[in-house]
Amino acid sequence: MDNLAIMEAAKSLQEFMVETRRDIHRHPEPSTKEFRTQQLVIDELKRIGIDEIKNYFNTGLAAVIRGARPGRTIGIRADMDALMMDENTGLPFSSSNPGVAHMCGHDGHTAMLLATAKALYDNRDRLCGNVKLIFQPAEENGPQGGGAQFMIKEGVLSDDPRVDFMTGLHVNNRYPVGKVICRPGPTHAGSDPFYLDLYGVGGHASTPNLVKDPIVAAAHIITALQTVVSRNVSPFENAVVGVSMIQGGTRHNIVPDKVHIRGTIRTFNDSTRKLIGERITSIVENVARAMDIKAELDIKWNYGPLMNDAAMYRQVRTWLVDMFGEGNYIEQEFPNTGGEDFSYFASAVPSVYFWLGSQGDDGVTKVAHSSDFDFNEEAMKFGVMSFTRIVIGYLNGR
Repeated sequence: MDNLAIMEAAKSLQEFMVETRRDIHRHPEPSTKEFRTQQLVIDELKRIGIDEIKNYFNTGLAAVIRGARPGRTIGIRADMDALMMDENTGLPFSSSNPGVAHMCGHDGHTAMLLATAKALYDNRDRLCGNVKLIFQPAEENGPQGGGAQFMIKEGVLSDDPRVDFMTGLHVNNRYPVGKVICRPGPTHAGSDPFYLDLYGVGGHASTPNLVKDPIVAAAHIITALQTVVSRNVSPFENAVVGVSMIQGGTRHNIVPDKVHIRGTIRTFNDSTRKLIGERITSIVENVARAMDIKAELDIKWNYGPLMNDAAMYRQVRTWLVDMFGEGNYIEQEFPNTGGEDFSYFASAVPSVYFWLGSQGDDGVTKVAHSSDFDFNEEAMKFGVMSFTRIVIGYLNGR
């Protein structure tokens, strides 16, 4: 397929993508519960003619398109889960499931990968190698580690045909439709939540000498945590240690027995990630000992930093510039501080993950994970063009 053929195929699939995306949007399902979405994907794949399909991690699946000639295997991933939140868009296809909504664009990602499957299957006789289409559940399930790692553990990358290279994308409303955005090296931060519970001895606030106050201990710990990055991480590195929740106490004159603290760690390399974990642990243990209270710290090592392979990045850049032109390719200056469990794929095989411009025609940026999030559906055909061009470049070497 040349660029013109790719473009025409993507345009012809726009209506299908809009209908599919809106169907999924209207029926959102949370992490690990994507049963209807999974069945929709299976039905569409079979309608296309793809029958080499295998389930992974319960609600996930991978389908294979085998080219006419032998060669390497490229994996393409789309996430399928929705968020546990209400929608406030007023769209005619708004969520019909209270408390669950596609406020991150995964509905569009799934529709784009299905359309890409159609475009590639119709041209499979021209492919030198294989395409593995990976529909992943539970990307948003950070506290449990995300769905990618479990699909990998169950063999989605190693099962025949073994995946040699992975790619994936995410819509991005900060950029206009028609733009693709990428960078070498780290693209997303490692995202590791931590849970800290402090246990003391409560009592009357008028007799502090008779209590072991977990609130005072919490204050010392939270203050000390602000030094983890500023006094331990190199000024040439980036990291975040943030406390986002503290719960304790019921009344002005009662010292509570316990305080709960929740926070997040964001890092862009494994050595900084390890260092921060060690410093948080040391601060918690030593402050608790000094304040004579019990501390239980649980750092959930979840999504690691997402690293784009440098050599494959250069190749992908060449292919996308060839497809869209130099002016529509943006090299992102800084990585995103959000987490993305595509990082598990990127740590297992060479990978490139990129952004797809999806800003509305009015130029308004609706932020992902907000109750009014929506994206410009015109972006989806550019997603199909991107995926297809990368596949042709990787498998056919042009």
